[in-house]
Amino acid sequence: MVSQIAEAKDTTLQTVFHVTHWKAGSQWVRAVLQEADPNRIVRKRVDPCGFANEAWVDGGIYTPVYTSYNVFREKMTDPDRVRVFVVIRDPRDTAVSWYHSLMYSHTDKDPTVGESRRLLKRLDKVDGLALVISNHLYGVIEIQRSWIEAGAKVFRYEDLLATPYETFGQVFGYCGIDLPARKMRRIVDRNSFARRTWWRFGRESVRSHLRKGIAGDWRNHFCDRLTKLFKVHHGKALALAGYEKDDSW
Repeated sequence: MVSQIAEAKDTTLQTVFHVTHWKAGSQWVRAVLQEADPNRIVRKRVDPCGFANEAWVDGGIYTPVYTSYNVFREKMTDPDRVRVFVVIRDPRDTAVSWYHSLMYSHTDKDPTVGESRRLLKRLDKVDGLALVISNHLYGVIEIQRSWIEAGAKVFRYEDLLATPYETFGQVFGYCGIDLPARKMRRIVDRNSFARRTWWRFGRESVRSHLRKGIAGDWRNHFCDRLTKLFKVHHGKALALAGYEKDDSW
C-alpha cells in the first residue's frame, strides 16, 4: 500500500535515490533537499534497503540510502527507471570521523555502537583508528567501489564543502529541483556547517556529531603506522575514487 506521502508526489518527475556511505554528510544533504523540495522527500526508514519492501513513491527522493550497487540491483525490480546519485568522502577522513562518532557522538542504544565503543575505550587512539581502518571501513569502501565501477553519478563531500552553491546546484539539477539561484543559496547557507555550529566559533567538538566539518583532517591523526596500514587495506580503493594517484602519498 502506498503511503499518503506518495499522493503528494509529482509523477512526472523521476524517483531519485541519494546513495551514500556513513560519515559523508548524509544528514546534511538530506536537510538541504528537505528544505528545497519537502513534498518529494520520502520518510526515513530504519532499514537502509526498506525502499524495496513496499511500493515506490513515484517522483520521490529517497535520502539517504546506504547500500552498495550490487545490493541495490538485487533489491530493485526495475533499477533502470530511477535516478541515482552517490555522495562519497575521502575514506581517510571517513575513518577519522567514524572513530570519533563511535567513541563519543553516536548513541550507544545501537548495540553495535555500544560494542564498538567498549572495545575502542580499551585501546589508545592509534590502535582504535587502526581497528576502524582494518574493520569498519570495508563497508564504506564497498559502497564507493561498487557505484564508481557501475558508472554512477558521483558527487564528492569535499566539493560540497569547497563550492557548495555550484555543487548543490548540480545536485538540485540532477534531482529535478528548479529553484531561483537566490533561494538555492539561502537554503545552502542555512544548512551550512558554520551556521549549524555558530555557537562554537569554529572550535572542534570531539563529542559532537558535527565534530569539525573539514576536508583533509586525516593528516592531523594519521601516523606512519596508520598510513601504511591504510595503504595495505584500501590503497587501490583510494586511487579508484580519485583521492590519490598511487601509494606515494
